[in-house]
Amino acid sequence: MQIGNRIFYDQKGEIIYQTGEMQGDVLPRKEITELNYVDLEYGAIDLTKQRIVSIDPVTKRPVLEAIETPPTPEQQQIKNLEDQLLILADQSTGGIL
Repeated sequence: MQIGNRIFYDQKGEIIYQTGEMQGDVLPRKEITELNYVDLEYGAIDLTKQRIVSIDPVTKRPVLEAIETPPTPEQQQIKNLEDQLLILADQSTGGIL
């Protein structure tokens, strides 16, 4: 399948975004019957911890999803050491804390 370039532009004709052309095993485009926008304040969302998955069309607020980051090797080592300490403390008290 071949799909041509889709160009989004503002009221003055200035190009905002282009999708580019695609070919091969690609999905057909959805028809856009309405196009809106929302402006968010700078820093309103910590994009290192959350991603915007959609915009609620009624409230015009972003729908967020937490970004799960795997622990670094150092963080994993600290967790392992903490677990070992807890096991040792439990063994030394006979399971009574």
